[in-house]
Amino acid sequence: MEEYAVVVDSASDVPKEYVTKYNIHVVPIYIHYNNNEYKDGVDITSEQVYTLQKEKKAIFTSSSPSPGDFVNMYERLLKDYDRIISIHISSKLSAVIKSAKIARDFLKANKRIEIFDSLSGTMGTGFIAIAAAKAARKKYSLDKVLPLLEFLRENTRLYGTINTLKYLTRSGRVPALASIISAILKIKPLLRIRDGLVEMGGIAVTRGGSIREIVGRTIKSFKKEKWVIVSIIHTLCLEEAKKIMKRLQSSLNCVESIITECTPVVGAHTGPGLIGIIISKLNNELLEIFV
Repeated sequence: MEEYAVVVDSASDVPKEYVTKYNIHVVPIYIHYNNNEYKDGVDITSEQVYTLQKEKKAIFTSSSPSPGDFVNMYERLLKDYDRIISIHISSKLSAVIKSAKIARDFLKANKRIEIFDSLSGTMGTGFIAIAAAKAARKKYSLDKVLPLLEFLRENTRLYGTINTLKYLTRSGRVPALASIISAILKIKPLLRIRDGLVEMGGIAVTRGGSIREIVGRTIKSFKKEKWVIVSIIHTLCLEEAKKIMKRLQSSLNCVESIITECTPVVGAHTGPGLIGIIISKLNNELLEIFV
């Protein structure tokens, strides 16, 4: 039995095979559509959401798990584990961490539950959780692991592109004027995460140009690193994701490479056509955990 359990929210995008293999515990975020509420990854799949967006122009919203959802998860795990590390989407993007902290306070378990703000989302959070779970399997103490997770948080970068700003505009993430200009000029926005927030990182004229730009930025930024972990997230863009991954693997020393469909919690705000590259360098200690 590992010393500690690893908990994530479903916005982490940890693939199901990793959840199963490394015993990662997922608290679902809620997806809302047509006055119905669904648990992300339980009652509704990513593909269903993006297909409805593409074919029916469907609008989805999301909400964080309740403190009660976390209380139920934590109570169950504290029966079997000495400690818990709960790793979540940026507190600047969601109220998930707020709910987790309320649950921890309710259980009076501050010494047993460590809540970790990834200051990221999707596989930026997921890689931190995978590292924690792999370290637990190798009998690392949580106190030894925390500085390594902080290293990943500080060194993770996201380079992304989307087909349109209209979904972000509807969610209130960008001004309506930006979406109108984007539609008229047919430009493709480039995205990044900085200090826990998603922001525009530039524009490209075509879809192909936007993909070349994010791939080029990734390779330029990480080509001198000894080891990297990389993930391609996408919304209905699997073939593009595979081509991008091949390019990155041929240019970088990828210790771990993951392609995964992005959670609807994120994709509901970007729509079909999202491609994101999440990447971090590794130090010697993290390399031992990942290999």
